[in-house]
Amino acid sequence: MNDAGAGHSPADHMAEFTEELRLLAEAVLERVEPILRRATEDDRPEWDGCGWCPVCATAALVRGEHHEAIATIAQHGTALVTVLREALAGVPVDPVMPDEPEPAADRPAPARYQPIPVQIKS
Repeated sequence: MNDAGAGHSPADHMAEFTEELRLLAEAVLERVEPILRRATEDDRPEWDGCGWCPVCATAALVRGEHHEAIATIAQHGTALVTVLREALAGVPVDPVMPDEPEPAADRPAPARYQPIPVQIKS
């Protein structure tokens, strides 16, 4: 017979498990938040590829270039981090949303749609 769990009720185990999940979530948020903040920065070189496909967005992120889709996702991600922090703390916390960037006059508007010709051979 195993006495490892002797003296602990199921409620004790659930409380311990919940605390471990909370600590894990806090650790993940601590690592994700700086990445989200860097992705929203506007002082990085502008991505000159397409502005909508996930492959180009990932390439821009890896290369450290500004990509509008990644910046938008990162801004929403910081709002999600705020909500998760509030839920973990049980009390409201100050928002961590970055300020809206000023539109750059010298930066051309990103292309929203780029047609890709498709030929079907029969």
